[in-house]
Amino acid sequence: MTKKEHKEGLKERYRAWQEEKIGIQRLTKEEVEAILKERRAKKEK
Repeated sequence: MTKKEHKEGLKERYRAWQEEKIGIQRLTKEEVEAILKERRAKKEK
């Protein structure tokens, strides 16, 4: 990976992070636990 490709990748990750940050909602503890369980189940597959 060249330096330019690396910088482009970082820009893309930052944009995605910003979009996600803007859409942040406060979740209850139960909602967070449910999301984590779903993610763990997907990783095990």
